[in-house]
Amino acid sequence: MYIRFTESAKNRLQALRSNLAGQLHLYYDTEGCSCENSGIFTLRLVEAKTAEDNEIDSNIGPVLIKRWTEIFLEEALIIDYDDTAKTMILKSDGQYYNRNLLLVTDKDEVISCPIS
Repeated sequence: MYIRFTESAKNRLQALRSNLAGQLHLYYDTEGCSCENSGIFTLRLVEAKTAEDNEIDSNIGPVLIKRWTEIFLEEALIIDYDDTAKTMILKSDGQYYNRNLLLVTDKDEVISCPIS
């Protein structure tokens, strides 16, 4: 599995993260959903890799993912940024997984504005 971050997504991610610590985790959030098949992916900043995590290669370094969530995704993924909608997008050549890919802390705080 591989994730390619577009230049615009890399710039947006860098602006949002600023000096926030943590490793990127492509996290499948099922909070508030009734089953594992009705979740949504987010980018989460985590302190460390756990025994449940695998690493996905990307053009910005390794990204973590829970092993059991890999089955929902294709082998080649793209994270892009839509400047008009001001949202990051998780997609592949065949489909969109999330058109509003949020960056969140490990305490579920959404980082929606660049930190100055």
